Amino acid sequence: MTEKRQYNGLDVVKAVMAVLVAARHMIQIFYPAESKWRLVIGAWLSNLAVPVFFITAGFFLFRKVDRQQPEEGWKAIVNYCGRIFKLYLLWSILYLPIDYINWIHGQDRNAGTAVRNYIQSFFFCSTTVQLWYLPALLAACLLAGAAYQKGMKIWKLLAIGTILFCAGCIGDNWYFNQQLPMKLQELLRLYLKYFMTMRNGLFYGFFFVTLGLWFAKTERKISFWAAFAGSLLFTVLMLWEIKKCSNINMVFTSAPAAFCIFAAASEIKWKDRKLYPRLRGVSQWVYLSHVYFFHFYAWTSRWNPIPATEIGIAVSVLAPMLLFAWAMACISEKNRFKWLKKFI
Repeated sequence: MTEKRQYNGLDVVKAVMAVLVAARHMIQIFYPAESKWRLVIGAWLSNLAVPVFFITAGFFLFRKVDRQQPEEGWKAIVNYCGRIFKLYLLWSILYLPIDYINWIHGQDRNAGTAVRNYIQSFFFCSTTVQLWYLPALLAACLLAGAAYQKGMKIWKLLAIGTILFCAGCIGDNWYFNQQLPMKLQELLRLYLKYFMTMRNGLFYGFFFVTLGLWFAKTERKISFWAAFAGSLLFTVLMLWEIKKCSNINMVFTSAPAAFCIFAAASEIKWKDRKLYPRLRGVSQWVYLSHVYFFHFYAWTSRWNPIPATEIGIAVSVLAPMLLFAWAMACISEKNRFKWLKKFI
């Protein structure tokens, strides 16, 4: 097994990325269409987050998986996927009040239709905007783990993942999919009718989780400065791609950018401090809970003394969210409240 160490740089990066995801969804809901932040955060920087999350999850999972010990490897994969499923189920239940509120304020009040849509969303996407990551991660880890345990070489997994990711980027974005032959467009529409999205564990998560597998098993080292330079280069190229192709969900250049960001962050060797694992918890609380703070702001906006400007909205939404996440991370460190860690 691989030597155990703390990856403090990854904890910091994950916390930053989680805030970017929360900011992205906040901007999509509350900011005007002409706001520059819709491009800078909503379409650009926030698209680095989920790829980095996938790579990080794959890395830590496959550090525990050794093909020379197949039973232990399968156990690690199954246990991890079981934990992700329980987390998805738990947060789906916690968001049921929001789902109900959205339904009673929606146009279609038919209960039977709502139940069918909910079940379809639960299995193939998610019922709440950010939770789709959990079933995608579950599926990606099962697929990559099963193939790896059956003896498939990592380079073959990466090749398959690259093809699937490229197909997902094309299918997810109108700029590309409208240029497909009509038969493929019809096939894509049929797929989306039942499976709803290509941002899932097959077309999105599998590739990045497999990158995490590569990082976990390779002996090659990428220097921090080379990875840092690559992060800057590919992040700038992401902006060009987004402007050119209006590609705001699955972005081709997010792959090399996320690869370099993970490589750089994993090479950081800061002194171990209590702060870093706490930030790890903060990132998870932020990612999973942030939609509730949007509704809290909407419910209290008429009494909110802070002006409803872009800065005012950001303060009103993000400040209580971060305070809550920090408090939960701190409280859960105490033996009496360790049960709170079941929520992240």
